[in-house]
Order: sequence, then structure tokens, then C-alpha cells
Amino acid sequence: MGMDRNVDFAPGFLEALGKPLSRGVSLRELSSFRIGGPADLFFEAATCEELAAAIGFARRTCVPYYVIGGGTNILFADEGYRGLIVRNRTQGLKPGPEPGELEVASGTPLSRLLQHALDGGLEGLEFLAGIPGTVGGALYGNAGAFGRAMSDVFVRAVFLGDDENERPATPGDMAFGYRHSVLKTRPAVVLSTVLQGVPGDPERIKKTVRENLECRREKQPAWGTPCAGSYFKNPVLPDGKKVPAGRLLDEAGAKNLRVGDAAVFSGHANFIVNLGNARAADVLALAAELRKRVKENSGIVLEEEVIYLPGSASAS
Repeated sequence: MGMDRNVDFAPGFLEALGKPLSRGVSLRELSSFRIGGPADLFFEAATCEELAAAIGFARRTCVPYYVIGGGTNILFADEGYRGLIVRNRTQGLKPGPEPGELEVASGTPLSRLLQHALDGGLEGLEFLAGIPGTVGGALYGNAGAFGRAMSDVFVRAVFLGDDENERPATPGDMAFGYRHSVLKTRPAVVLSTVLQGVPGDPERIKKTVRENLECRREKQPAWGTPCAGSYFKNPVLPDGKKVPAGRLLDEAGAKNLRVGDAAVFSGHANFIVNLGNARAADVLALAAELRKRVKENSGIVLEEEVIYLPGSASAS
């Protein structure tokens, strides 16, 4: 997107939303990987109304856009993004109409959701302990751990459809699968969702959360280490059995591999970490080498869980 397009877009955006855009915002600062160049245009949506309005205006003007949450499962391009990055900072939690239900804005951090459930003695969300990011991002990738996923607690959601109208979504609409939802295949954005917990014993809930966090600490990079979480999905074999990607990578000799400042984490081979000045090109080259080694060693093709956002994209 050229500079003239930026200049033309910004005044209309300001008129439509009543809030200005930012220009040249470093995506590196918005990424848990600490990688990425500048975004031509950037807007932080504080409410569902702002989120819907920003997306709607970008669609009507055919400006490429991408919505991010916590920036924890994404690799931005070294050249940045030639379009509009919308950061979803909508937050809110309140009881749903049925016992145990929680109505949550999509930009709410998972840590805040879990803490709210703990404070209210709601059981069933403990698997979220230690997973970074936001509720919307977790639904997008059907995030999960310890044998449970977002699909297990999902009740319904409100989408912003490609026609800019709000639409309800039920479990049957979500096409949930392993690290998959319909959001990966259609131009829709979650505005809010209702999740289901059940009343439980507060001490038992806290104990489970502590155990889950400890398990993560033993296997994963320390909190704050520049990375984007598990880089590859655990492959699912034809018989339905999941194979740990970390084990396949270990067996293929992934430990100690490095390209530039992108390196395989010594404690778990399914994490790529930024040692300080890694570029997206380094990460992509390392990931390609890892896929190649696993394919040669086991015949299994790994699929990325981390999303790579190219610098140039067509309008959504």
C-alpha cells in the first residue's frame, strides 16, 4: 500500500471512527517473538464497536487489514505490513444467562478470564493456565492443553461477518478441530463469546492451575523469552493418534539447530526462540530445515501452528 493510499485512508478513518490512526508502528513491539518491521497503519480498538467499525471501514475502502490480539502466536514479516493492523483490546467479563456461563469480549486476555473463573469458583477453564494471548485468538486456533480445548467450553459467539453485520455462532458453526476453527477459513472476526464453566471447589481448582503452570515451567521457555509458543502442531495420524511434534523433532536431531539468532529451545524442540536479533527470515529458514529433517526421518510432514503474516497482503 503506497503512501498516497495511506494519506487518503487516514482522514476518512478519522471521520468514520472519531479516533485517529497511527503510522509506522513497530510490530516487533507487539509480538511475543520480538520480530517484525513497521505497519503502515495501526489502530487499537478498545470496544467491540470500534473493532467492528475499523474492520468495516477497511473492507469498504479495500485496504488490507489484519486483526491481532496479544501477538503471541504470530510471526510478523521483517518488512512489516503494508496495510492496517487492528489490535483487539476489547475487554469485559460478565455472567451469562445460564449458571456457570461467562460472556467475554474477544480481546480479553486468557489470564484475566482464568482469574475471573478462579475468583468465582468456576471449574473447567484450568487448561488455560499459562496459555498467553486473548480469548478471540484462542477461539481462532481452538487453543488447548492437558486434553482440553476451547471447543470444550464454547457455548456461542457473536461474529462480525464479511457483510459487516453481527451474526450469532453456535458450536455447529465453528467447525472446531485440532488447533482449528472456521475462523481460519472465512473472513469473520469474533466480537464476543459465551463460555461454560461449572461450580467447583475453589481449592481443587487452584491446585489444578498450580499443577498446570508447574508442568509448563518444566518444559517450556521461561516466561518472557521471545518466542511464539509451540511452533508446529502435533501431527494426527490416520488412526487419529496424535504424535508429539517435539518428539519427532528430537528424533530428527533438531536440538541445538540455529539460523542467525533463531534457535531451537534446548528444553523442548518444538519451540523456536529469538536469542536477541532474530529476523523472520531466520525463523522461516530454521522452520523449513526442521520440517525437512522430520520428513526425512519419519515421513511425517509438520504443519505450523504459529501464523506467519507476510508484509504484503490483498484486501480481506
